[in-house]
Amino acid sequence: MHRTRTSHARAKRLVFLFGLTAVCLALNCLVIAPPCGFIVPTAMAEQTPLRLTDPLGGTGGGPIAGSITVRVVQAGTSDPLPNAFVMVGPRPGRPFANNWMMTGADGLATFVSSGFTGPVDVTAGAAGYRYFTIVGVDARELVLPLRPLESSTPEHQVGDQVDGIDVNNGMFHLGDGYFDFAIVIPTARGNGINSIDTGMKVARPETLNVLNQQMVVPSNIYVPQQWETLLEIVKDHYYIYLAPGVYTLTAMSGRVATSVLLEGGDWNAILNATSWREIDVRDITVTGPTSAADLLVDPDLTDTVAMNLANVPAGSTTVCLSAGDLDHLEGLGRLAPMGLRSFSCADGGACAGSVSLCTTPAVGEFANTGYMALAMVDMTATNDALVVADRGPHPPAYTTTLSSFFHLLDPACAGGVFTWNDVTNPGAGSPPVHLCTASIGDTAQTVTYWELMAPGDRFRFTLPALPAQAPPAPAAGELLLWTHTALGLGYNLPAFDYDAFAFSDVNAHASHASSDLLTFDLVYDPQGICPGEPREPRLVLTVASSNPFRHSSRIRFTLDHRTEVELAVHDIEGRKVAELWQGPCEPGEHEVVWQGTAAQGSPVASGVYWVRLTADGATAARAIVLRR
Repeated sequence: MHRTRTSHARAKRLVFLFGLTAVCLALNCLVIAPPCGFIVPTAMAEQTPLRLTDPLGGTGGGPIAGSITVRVVQAGTSDPLPNAFVMVGPRPGRPFANNWMMTGADGLATFVSSGFTGPVDVTAGAAGYRYFTIVGVDARELVLPLRPLESSTPEHQVGDQVDGIDVNNGMFHLGDGYFDFAIVIPTARGNGINSIDTGMKVARPETLNVLNQQMVVPSNIYVPQQWETLLEIVKDHYYIYLAPGVYTLTAMSGRVATSVLLEGGDWNAILNATSWREIDVRDITVTGPTSAADLLVDPDLTDTVAMNLANVPAGSTTVCLSAGDLDHLEGLGRLAPMGLRSFSCADGGACAGSVSLCTTPAVGEFANTGYMALAMVDMTATNDALVVADRGPHPPAYTTTLSSFFHLLDPACAGGVFTWNDVTNPGAGSPPVHLCTASIGDTAQTVTYWELMAPGDRFRFTLPALPAQAPPAPAAGELLLWTHTALGLGYNLPAFDYDAFAFSDVNAHASHASSDLLTFDLVYDPQGICPGEPREPRLVLTVASSNPFRHSSRIRFTLDHRTEVELAVHDIEGRKVAELWQGPCEPGEHEVVWQGTAAQGSPVASGVYWVRLTADGATAARAIVLRR
């Protein structure tokens, strides 16, 4: 188990403090053996329709009384996933025989067993999709949404100019001692704070010459032509990178003293020395490799929000922001960032203080806009993060107090058992933890293998044992990343029933979050041998080169005796793409290189592939990611 701060978390701090994607990151994206001697069942021919559960994901239908029906759908839609794996309970044969099956064309699987009651863990998975486990649920009807293994990577370039930025070049281009710029980000969709996700990289690094000093800045910064001490400073474009879709872009112009910028090192000082001046929003549809979108910043931003903070943990940096709800949907619509400040708390005890944040006059597209505020705490030395949101809606000028932070999470892993603490903080006035979400993925954060949801009063999860017929899962020996978030649904929620709720309720009511990351060595094999059966010699399969890779991948495997071996690459649908080894193999360590080509030598497309090693009836699998 490893608790050192990851590069992911270090990058997160820089993104926060420069305000590049703060709203997006904080508010978006509310994570092999024989089959133990029983017959592989299929989905029942006649299924009971699910009438009491949200078709996009949720629980309902009353407590379990002898039966449970599960519908597996593609996340974000109600489209069924046929031939998906569903298991009720911790492993094959428990709590009853024939407790797993594959879904039919309608995505349904129904289990019937006399005397069967809840609560129970239910797991679903499909080829090319993440596993999803809902923990400790007592509902007869479940709709479980599955997301692809690899999240889509923003690739299309959007960029142009930001006009309307006031620049004072002074007499004879001597300048005025200030650096003027604008930041462009996609306006957030307020999908709740159910995932503190910093993987949304909308910008890429670029180099800017500032008074003969080379500075690395994000590509979504625009710098109008300006002069300081006869030296020109300009970055005549901004670029952001987005997947195809419809977006609202937000541009915020700011001004900071050049001396503060050149001192370097303290991004908190830079952020707090920045005077946010004007704003613009613009709708854009991204369809192709490049799109032009110029913006004109106007109207003005003015400090009208007073945010009072208390109970801020020692050794932390808090990013404070205000946002305008353009769609008047109580935080569920488009959220335009308007004010951004940083608040630091040194070691030695909890802190209190206040910051001022901006809004804009109620004119044009901002007429009748409601406002909300959010504070996100980033622990300087660890992976912990805390969020408290005041979702309003407020008028442009208001005062808010954010003090009811959760405690910090402390997750741990022993084998396949994960544990964590209760982060409810009654002394600070926090709501209870209503539920937890978590995910297991690779440490590079390119692939997520498993997601789960647990009730707020549950502090333990054991990875279920899977039959060999289930889709591939992470195997023992991998170094993986556990991401855990505890959620409080403290906004406009009279009551919460884990056994009868729509997953979208999390988006509508989330107000508090506590998140942490944990890297761990997986020493428990989810697709291990069932109890009472002989264990075959263990196969060791590793990816020796970087993952993701661009040109070739080095794959190593180890045998403890001479045997027949098949080593092959499969796509996410299970189709064999390339055969790397077929035939007898001596004991010891072996290495094979895959050049990213199919059997006939033609290059394969970018994406997720599975390397599978089969010997003596046992199988080991690893996911690899090709990015050309």
